[in-house]
Amino acid sequence: MVFIALIILWLTIAACIVLLFLRTQKGMRMFRVLWRSNKVRIAVAIPPLCILAIALAFVYQRSGEEAPALETDTLFTDYSRGIIIGMRDQGAITIDTACNLDQAQPELAYMMPALVAVYKDVVKKPTTARLVRLDDTLTLSFDGYKQFRNRTINILKGVKKKLGPRYTMGMQSIGESHQLTITYKGTQWNNEQLCALPAMEASIREKVDPAVLMSLMRHISDFDFNYESANRRRGLLALDSGEGLAQIYLGAKRLRAALDSVQNNEDAIATFYPERDMQGVGVEWRKSPLKSGWVKEVLNDVPYYKANGIK
Repeated sequence: MVFIALIILWLTIAACIVLLFLRTQKGMRMFRVLWRSNKVRIAVAIPPLCILAIALAFVYQRSGEEAPALETDTLFTDYSRGIIIGMRDQGAITIDTACNLDQAQPELAYMMPALVAVYKDVVKKPTTARLVRLDDTLTLSFDGYKQFRNRTINILKGVKKKLGPRYTMGMQSIGESHQLTITYKGTQWNNEQLCALPAMEASIREKVDPAVLMSLMRHISDFDFNYESANRRRGLLALDSGEGLAQIYLGAKRLRAALDSVQNNEDAIATFYPERDMQGVGVEWRKSPLKSGWVKEVLNDVPYYKANGIK
């Protein structure tokens, strides 16, 4: 933008000089004589054309560098589908052939491990739960029981305790199948809430504090997948590689490496400073009010995430 502004300024100054020159009789006579020459016409046309070509090339290069915006809904739908497929592969559930996971609602899919845990806690010899439906409604079937008796009440009580008041639920028995149906009636989750489970998963894998990872994302991108730092790094953690949720796992790995190589948490957190130069922050971050203040803000929000179950 600065480059284009300078070009406009230069053209404006040149136009003013030409206009002042042409306002005199001598200038007009000289212009008419010179303008008859094809060489003069070409010489006059070349500079503006060159400037225009440079400006267009600059604009085209900038637009070519723009990364396509990530579709957040698609990212979390894919992640939700991965949760269900992972549970199936582990033998925790089966998936009904009629169940379509293409529109899996994260607010429901994220709860699947908790639902299966409640079922196995209530039923002494549980059969494998079968997922019948998962879109804006979740239906989980417990098959092979002639009578469910008090288990229906206990499952509903346990599920309600786990999920809270924003979920509505009920159970219906059809022969030997007993189906738990749940819908989410609360406000749609934001990126911060949706990133919590991937952050916990990545933190368990890398043995780091998920609350620190969440706080880093909050103070780097505010959970904006399309965030871009001043040094042209993009994503949740403004890393030089990875996109979407992949940055959470790369960030956890990098946090583990930083903790293993520096003296304390503060130095490890400082390595994530989003405006860092090519040499990195190093231990010199304490001399910068901006960097030290940023590290302090990250640490101050860690207890908030721990208090909300991210630990």
